[in-house]
Amino acid sequence: MQNKIDILGIEIDNFTVRESMLRVEEFLNGTGVKTIGTVTMGQLELAGNDEEVKACIRQFDLAVIGEKEILVAAGIRSGQRISEIVDHAFFREFAKRILRNKKTVFLLTETQEELQRVHDKLKQYYERMQISGGCSLESMGKDAEGIVNEINSASADIVFSFLTTPQQEYFLNENRNKLDIRIWYGMEQDFMPKSKFLTWKEAAGRLIHKKKLKSRLHEYNKS
Repeated sequence: MQNKIDILGIEIDNFTVRESMLRVEEFLNGTGVKTIGTVTMGQLELAGNDEEVKACIRQFDLAVIGEKEILVAAGIRSGQRISEIVDHAFFREFAKRILRNKKTVFLLTETQEELQRVHDKLKQYYERMQISGGCSLESMGKDAEGIVNEINSASADIVFSFLTTPQQEYFLNENRNKLDIRIWYGMEQDFMPKSKFLTWKEAAGRLIHKKKLKSRLHEYNKS
């Protein structure tokens, strides 16, 4: 199976969850900040017009494919990989590693309401997870230096970032070297356990992204 796939000139990791966890263990026990990012169709669309977003995706130390349509667009139809993506298996296994290694987590969201929701849901599914702090862009007034200070003062090992593209990419590009953490894990969506059935709004949004990605891939392959 291909460990790398090329979408719109962006090389993305295509590791199984087991292979990804080997890298996560290295990150947890290593030095320096490592970045993990979930890659979605929406991100890939934006990356086609934003070089900073594209560069950030390329620079992830581990890219996690977040939607099965990305695999299909790359011509990969592995039942195992599609199942892992649909079941959000990476997040579940990563959470287990955090608990096993007794690592602490900091939460970064766009709004205070989302911060509370994510905190409560994490505690619901992973009661023993140590959350050392959290903040939102809303509460910090998008003060990047203030956010960095909040993260570093919490002495967290891992940041769970729920910032949307391109906010997250811009923040990482400017502040990665200022962070005193082991892992930055960026995800646009909530990848904690949830129903496999999409709402009509989610299904419609995914269909739109799928059509746009297909169109952009067609244009890219023609050029």
